[in-house]
Amino acid sequence: MGLEWDYSSNITNAIIEDSAINFDRIEIIANQLNELQIEALEYISFNSQISIENLEKLACVLITIDSLRYLKFQIKYDESVTTIEKMGNLMKKYLFIQTLVIFSSPFSHQEESNNGFYFIQEDINIQSCGIVKNEYFVLHLTFFTESQAHNTCLNRKLCINADGNIKNCPAMQQNFGNIKDTTLKEAIEKPGFKDLWFIHKDQIDVCKDCEFRYMCTDCRCFIKDPENIYSQPAKCTYNPYICKWQGQEGYVPVEECGTYSKDTGFVPNKEKIEELNKQIWGENQ
Repeated sequence: MGLEWDYSSNITNAIIEDSAINFDRIEIIANQLNELQIEALEYISFNSQISIENLEKLACVLITIDSLRYLKFQIKYDESVTTIEKMGNLMKKYLFIQTLVIFSSPFSHQEESNNGFYFIQEDINIQSCGIVKNEYFVLHLTFFTESQAHNTCLNRKLCINADGNIKNCPAMQQNFGNIKDTTLKEAIEKPGFKDLWFIHKDQIDVCKDCEFRYMCTDCRCFIKDPENIYSQPAKCTYNPYICKWQGQEGYVPVEECGTYSKDTGFVPNKEKIEELNKQIWGENQ
């Protein structure tokens, strides 16, 4: 089976982060995303005063992106606006909104159909990404082939944050211009913008030894050693050397299975790993 991966557009997915809706800015961004022919878009608002009318207007602006196949909203809970009934009516009216997440809610609730909406009690901010869980794994041929030579989180992604800065990811410090004076097309061609696209799991400490590496996303923002771009994701709680997740019986951190230095990266200790596996799984495993 061929493992080559490619895509017809330079950007496949984008994130718009907002604190207050500015429709003039949103229309500019939507037009430029349309030129880039993106397929998936996520809009995150940290403003709890967003009205149903503005949310509907926002959806209608974003759906003008012709190539868009997946639209997701994440908005903050507001007891006067984000009720179960109102969100249900919104999703029935606008079937092109695939996912709606209401965060910081005092209760949990979910409704799933062709498009689903969810009330979650967790708060969401720019520090919330990078979590590695098995429920986030992707079992898909396109994802598998992309992961052979690309970063499956950052490859062909861009973000416009609340200040209008254009980035690889909302949580990253580096930006490549501002939407006020730089087009998205210009930003993605700037030196450095595409560098992280080509860092893949076979290059990353610990991940390269993990059986889940081709189905797992990979954060390059929250890593164990910020000075080593090939460092293991900081929010991963799986130890591939003993096949255990944190919280499972017998789990020990990855750090107990080897040594790390800036020169060598993480080096597994085969004798220690063998001894740990005997203790966990028995002599015959």
